[in-house]
Amino acid sequence: MPLPSSPLALFRHHAERTPVRLLLAMLLMLLAPVLYTADRYADMWAAHALNDLLAEAHKRLALRQRAMNDEFELAFTSLHKLPDLLAHDERIREEVVPRPEAAPTTPAHTPAARRGPLNAFLKTFAETMGLQFAWVMDHTGTCIAASNHDTPESLIGTNYADRTYFTAAMAGERGSQFAVGRVSSVPGFFFASPVRQYGAVLGVVAVKTDLPTLSRRLRLDAAFVTDEQGVVVLTNDKAHIFHALPDAPVRDMPVSARILRYKREAFPELSLRPFVAPGVPDGHGLMLVGDTTRPALRGVVHRPQDGLSLHVAEDVGEALTLDDRRRVRFHFAALSGLATLGALLAALVHTLHNRAQLRLIADNNEALTRLNEELRRIAERDHLTGCFNRRRLDEAMNAELARSARSGHPLALAMLDLDHFKAVNDRYGHGVGDTMLAHVTDIIRRQLREPDLFARVGGEEFALLLPDTTEHDAVALLERVRRKVEETPLNHEGEPIPMTVSAGVAEARPDIEPDRWMRKADAALYMAKHCGRNRITRASDVPEGMAPGATDNAECRMTGNGGDSGTPGPA
Repeated sequence: MPLPSSPLALFRHHAERTPVRLLLAMLLMLLAPVLYTADRYADMWAAHALNDLLAEAHKRLALRQRAMNDEFELAFTSLHKLPDLLAHDERIREEVVPRPEAAPTTPAHTPAARRGPLNAFLKTFAETMGLQFAWVMDHTGTCIAASNHDTPESLIGTNYADRTYFTAAMAGERGSQFAVGRVSSVPGFFFASPVRQYGAVLGVVAVKTDLPTLSRRLRLDAAFVTDEQGVVVLTNDKAHIFHALPDAPVRDMPVSARILRYKREAFPELSLRPFVAPGVPDGHGLMLVGDTTRPALRGVVHRPQDGLSLHVAEDVGEALTLDDRRRVRFHFAALSGLATLGALLAALVHTLHNRAQLRLIADNNEALTRLNEELRRIAERDHLTGCFNRRRLDEAMNAELARSARSGHPLALAMLDLDHFKAVNDRYGHGVGDTMLAHVTDIIRRQLREPDLFARVGGEEFALLLPDTTEHDAVALLERVRRKVEETPLNHEGEPIPMTVSAGVAEARPDIEPDRWMRKADAALYMAKHCGRNRITRASDVPEGMAPGATDNAECRMTGNGGDSGTPGPA
């Protein structure tokens, strides 16, 4: 029979006689455009989703930056007022006024005796205000009175003329600085104010607060503070104190200056790495700060008045799953596009069909239905073992719990774990490990009843949902499974590899939540693993609320059914 010459007639010919072939050919022709369109759609969705994430993160970051800056402003303003208050005290003013060197002194009027009340006042002031130290310096920078005058680490006699806070105060300004204590070797923040007499600066009064005290006044979650040299001076993570930013000016300071201010030469670099992940375009501004693996937006608030920079990191951990969600959108768009085009083409072919071809169309629809059922089956099954997956298990648990609540019939859940599976992987390789998983699941499946649901929940861990089964009956079934697994080693290249399983079983109680039910079975499994493996443990035998690791041998003897090789040991 000659083929039609016109394209339309040729299309009609194939639609009437070979519609499936025509549909497949058309879908194959459209596959590349559909996949390209789905990929572009997924890219646009990912970019839009990332922009939304970043927009929300920027809003949260701005609020946190403003709040943190306000906290610092309040804290530092109050700390600056303390030396201001002392600078106006008449006792301190009198002490910094230069005295004639030739003036006679008596034992009762020596500097140490004369300054005794002032030292006591400074000590009381520091203790009351929660300060580490408070002290007075003359115009040369030498400490002449201090709150710790009566300790071996007294500041009296120490010169601070090189400190930034001292030079600022001598210039008539408030001074502040982060540094390591010259005498105490304790890092902290120093605040200083000038002591004036008739408009002239005659000396300086200073106070110091240590880092723990200041940290209690500030919220530094996912944040840190650097000084003008780029050195981390305040953070909740004490391990990052004295780390430096990658471009920190402190690296250009002379070693002698570093030691004088920080009492150290080296400053480890604080890791600030751009976040790179599949599906996340460049230029997003996300960073990995320090040792964290979660991306974050980093904002910096500079406080030139204090010589500090506030670094705030706003977590954007949702970006970690962006590529996975993009793939879901891609597959959904591709399948939807193909399904839509297939439906349109099928409708067109159906229009061109005559009544004699309706049966063929029905057969094709039946084939498509079977394909959809197969896709549904694949979505519910673990590809390696053929068991149901966690999603199907969760659905079945909810349905069976509801049915059990209505009927009052018993229902049991068992968690099983293949013992020493990691050792098999390490010794024989993951290929043998996969073979062992398939071998074990085949053994277990042959021991089950028709209504029992067998699922793989992850790695070498499996779950058994046992309708109309009490905990006691479940233990009997699991014991058969345990023995059968133990008696059927995996044969690998002529060498039998022994296998055992441990299991924990929990019977459903009225109104129990699925998660709590699974945790009870997991706790029983943990007990079985801890007590030597190759055994079955009932959840009813596990003490309520028992913490992992709290099991002792006495409890092991009281719980579970063990095989011959089971001896108490770590889980």
